[in-house]
Formats: sequence, structure tokens, C-alpha cells
Amino acid sequence: MIIKNRSIPKEIRVYEAIVRRFPANHPRKAEFENKLSRKRAGYKGEKELDYHISQIDHYNLTILHDLRIPYNGTHFQIDSLLLSNSLIIPIDSKYYAGTLEFYPEFNQMIQYLNGFEKAYLDPILQAKTQARQLQAFLKSQQFSPPPFEPLVAITYSQALIKNPTQNKEVSQRVFKTPGIFYKLSPYLEKYQKEILTDQDVKKIARLLMRKNTPYLPDLKAMNPPFDELQTGVECPSCHTLGMERIHGVWGCRKCGHLSKDAHINALKDYYLIYGPSITNKQFRDFLQLSSIHQAKRLLLSMDLDSSGTKKGRVYKPGKNFDLWS
Repeated sequence: MIIKNRSIPKEIRVYEAIVRRFPANHPRKAEFENKLSRKRAGYKGEKELDYHISQIDHYNLTILHDLRIPYNGTHFQIDSLLLSNSLIIPIDSKYYAGTLEFYPEFNQMIQYLNGFEKAYLDPILQAKTQARQLQAFLKSQQFSPPPFEPLVAITYSQALIKNPTQNKEVSQRVFKTPGIFYKLSPYLEKYQKEILTDQDVKKIARLLMRKNTPYLPDLKAMNPPFDELQTGVECPSCHTLGMERIHGVWGCRKCGHLSKDAHINALKDYYLIYGPSITNKQFRDFLQLSSIHQAKRLLLSMDLDSSGTKKGRVYKPGKNFDLWS
């Protein structure tokens, strides 16, 4: 049973908003487009893994995707987690292209791509570390977990996996996503002794859901050129910035498209880039509005929480204002 699906990472939404607001010839636009492309590729690989997991017979498995759990002052992340009465399988997803050579004895993986060679921390070690952290977390919550068998999914379909030293762990733990059933089967057959009751499994799943803490991007660490990003309402049809508000609708000067609610996505962009609060003046400046009263009507028409009075009033996303969709 799949009880937690994967949602689009918040980082992707933030990068999309930033890229959307870059001037066409800005010298740093390509930098952020590349970052966005890498994030999207990783997410695509994770969704590919999710699909193949959904195709296996998982009537006796409890499956959670995309977990980030706080523990010992930090967080550990698990891309996909399979729970059973007798076994826990964390799966780490890696979207690497090119030729991948695994050297667990040196805790590294070498990627050969486009004539370049690059070393990464061994994904098997990463997966085992995440499993150890989850095991310690569950023990701290008074559970006696069953054995852990961490796996590594290579989600880039054309990647070439090599095991030069014929290391057994590489053969046992690393796989391409379409082969997940055949990678899981030996472990499911090996571990038959039930250590957790069905109720224990449900409790662990509920605990992980409750403790899950999605990653919130650090805008300052992203270091976008805040003062150089473009303002205005984006046309939903031709994606040109600078729609005009006329007689209660937004009109695009380039293609003539009309929209009643294009301001909602513009407000989302502001929140994603500059933080989740906005004043009437900031709203006017960002949406290129001249009327205080018109701006107030639009702000009040959306599901926003407000605090303060007069010029000091700020508006934040309300419980039904889905910032991340």
C-alpha cells in the first residue's frame, strides 16, 4: 500500500519563479536555468522509480516516498521506503548519466561523461548511512525494527553501470529502476520472520508521516539578483510579463489574452522569491498597479491571512492558498 506519494520539490517551484523573472539577456540566467534543469531531472528520475515501485505486488508492503526526518539536530532523507513486518528497505534514487564505476572499498563512485571524469561519494554508503539514521530514529521512538537492506536506484535510463572490482554489494544493492522487482525478490524471500506486527507497521508509518519535514529552500543561499528580477503579471497564454488590469480583467498587450485571475500566480512568484509576506505597496509595485484600492480588493479576494493596520498591514498565504502547486 502506498500511503505517501511524492510531491514536486519546493526548490523546483522557487527556481521556476526566479527563472521566469530573469531578463532575457541577464548574465546569470543560464546559471539558474541549469540549476532548475538538474532539479527537474532528479525529480523525473524519482517519479520513474515511483512508477516501477507501483507496479510490483505490494499488498504486504507499506510504501512512503520522499521522507525528510529530523534527528539529532539535523535531518536525514529517504527517497522511497518500503516497510514490511520482517524487513525495511530504504531506496536512494540517483539520476546520473554516463558511465558509472563503483568502488565501495574507497567509498566513491566515478562518473565518466562527455570526456570528463568526476568522483562522487559512494551512493551505497549514502544509502547505508540513511538506513542507519532511520534505524537509530526508530529505536529512539521505542521501536525494535527488523533488518534493514538499503538499495540504490540508478534512474537515468541510459546510464552504464560498471563494477570493476566485482564487489558483491554493488551487485546486490545497485539497480536500474525497471529491475526493482528482481532486486527486491531475494530480500523478501530471505526475511520471513515477522518482527513487527501489522499495528507496529502502521504506527511507524504514521510516525514518519507526522515527523516528515519537507525541505524549504534557503533563498539567500540561492543568491538570486533580487533587485534585477522583472516585475509584472505573466500572461498565461504567451508568458509575456506586464499584463494590464482593465475593467476587472488582466489583458496581455502582446497576444490579447484576457484573464480574471492571473494576479494569483504573480503573487505566488513574489512569495516564492521574496518570502511569504507582502504589503499593499509591494503588491502594487510587483504587479505594476497604480491604485491602492484596486490592490486591496485583489488582496482581499484571495485566501490570505493579514495582520497589522494601514500601511503596516501585511498579507501572508492562508490555509487554502496553495503556494506550492
